Amino acid sequence: MAEIKKKQKEKQTVNFYQQMPFNFCDRWCERCSLTDNCQIFKQAFNDRLKHIFQGEDPDDPAVVFSDIKKTFSRLIKTIKDDIKKQGIDSKKVKIKIIKTGLNQNPQPESFILWRTAHRLVLQISNLLNNVFSEENEEFQEISRQFKNEFEELNWYYVFFEGKLYQALAVEWSFKKEKNKILKKFYKQEIDTAAELSFRALKSCQKILEKISPHLPGYISWSKDLSISAGLILEKIETKFPNCHQKKIIFHSQY
Repeated sequence: MAEIKKKQKEKQTVNFYQQMPFNFCDRWCERCSLTDNCQIFKQAFNDRLKHIFQGEDPDDPAVVFSDIKKTFSRLIKTIKDDIKKQGIDSKKVKIKIIKTGLNQNPQPESFILWRTAHRLVLQISNLLNNVFSEENEEFQEISRQFKNEFEELNWYYVFFEGKLYQALAVEWSFKKEKNKILKKFYKQEIDTAAELSFRALKSCQKILEKISPHLPGYISWSKDLSISAGLILEKIETKFPNCHQKKIIFHSQY
């Protein structure tokens, strides 16, 4: 009986995933059981192969951020298709959708909150680079002991920044948009991206708190980063007060 309920719940999640016109997962496909029914996974897999064939590092933060931008552009096409399915054939709406492409959005640096988040991302990156450059046996043992924590921290600290920009950029479009249908899609996208950003940063904060006592020479640094993460989390909740109402798929153990 419990197995049947579990399958029914997973089927409902799959249907929910297929129906929504935006990303609402942490894109950690290796941990996800829904990849067979997921267009995002298929697209990400193809993007990753393309980067490898072109000699690019698919895990480089700049490459990851670029892929997130492309995903946002594909979102616009999905919205266009969805509006057409609703029987709306307004040239005015079509023009507005085209103009909401990524090139029309402000640069990430124009958002104060994003700049604050970006500084944290750079600091976490520097911390990880320093820790993993240590060659003594003590740090190698720490790396083995907290393998899962380092893996999650490495995944979510970049992801959080990209989703935060997505929330901020779509909110910028939302304020300028007058069409009620598009505003509805934008609002969904804003809150979902904000919730994903919040959850990703929250995971990073908890991991930093857990590993900091075990990083000789980096204890104060990692604690300061955890405090900074907490301050940004408060700002995200203030900026996007409805973000916690959104359903997301998230694979962190924290």
